[in-house]
Amino acid sequence: MSNQISLAEIIEEVHQLPCSHPASVNIDVAQYYYCIAKMLRPLLVVEIGCFIGFSTLHFAKALQELSFGRIISIDAFDHKVDTGRGMQNRQDVAEYYRKKAGLEDILTYIKGYSTVVYPEIKNQIKNKIDLLYIDGDHSVNGVFGDFNTYYNDVRVGGYVIIHDIYPEMCGVRGPRVLIDHLKAYRTVPNDIELIEMPTRDGFGIAVLHKKSDKNLNILLPEASRMKRIKNKLLGKMPFFPAKIRQRAKVALQLTVIDGDTESPVSGAKVICRQRYNETRTSNEKGLVVIENYLPNRYLFDISSEGYVPQSDVVIDISADKLLHQVTIALKKHCC
Repeated sequence: MSNQISLAEIIEEVHQLPCSHPASVNIDVAQYYYCIAKMLRPLLVVEIGCFIGFSTLHFAKALQELSFGRIISIDAFDHKVDTGRGMQNRQDVAEYYRKKAGLEDILTYIKGYSTVVYPEIKNQIKNKIDLLYIDGDHSVNGVFGDFNTYYNDVRVGGYVIIHDIYPEMCGVRGPRVLIDHLKAYRTVPNDIELIEMPTRDGFGIAVLHKKSDKNLNILLPEASRMKRIKNKLLGKMPFFPAKIRQRAKVALQLTVIDGDTESPVSGAKVICRQRYNETRTSNEKGLVVIENYLPNRYLFDISSEGYVPQSDVVIDISADKLLHQVTIALKKHCC
């Protein structure tokens, strides 16, 4: 491939397309997929839902560097997108970059709905999937269908990644319902290990590790349970309160004050370095409230006109306390 453009350059080209984001996964998530594929060393990756292939190219990059493995990527490819070269069908865009990268031996795109095309590829994937990625139809029926159709072909010890698991951020609820259902019936942790991971956009992913060879067919919740699920997702009631512990939301409240007078400093700029320099401004009471932080240690830069800026302010966040209140005192510049 000495005369070809590198796959890293092609990934960057796709990243810059007008249609690429936010419809494609964000770059941090895509890079995580590259890393997990590189570590798991899969012989077969099956992807359900690829949009224009941005996530797919990251899986392919790992396999290309490993010099083994292949990907089957399934998508309906049902509408056109703006590529900066005019409106093009999504499959044409994905195929263009597959060929440009010379990935014909590694990557195969299949047009159609995952549950419909399954019989066509059944013999290729039966009991052979090392890594299954589900990011297709996000309805409850769609996600349950994808999981039930393909999960039993994931080998014991294999992994499943599910995207868009936090409906309060991404606006879809199918993945969340599936995960809660697996927990409620003790499929997690009896047959599957599961970890939920936040993402930069807040949509989140779940990584499932298949522990047993038990075949699963997860039935859709009955009508009464679906009503409870809907109310739970709307925040009106807990769902399976005896079995599922809801994720606690941790909030951090910073109060910026004048170090001499202890009066609040409004308009102070608070920059969180780990949140990609996310910037907040203190209100008239000197307050900045940052919600939905996972327990961690965070690094801030704090500044305000007329005051000496503070850099590398470290604040510890813990799970056993839902509201953390911290006061930051700024010193005025000497005249």
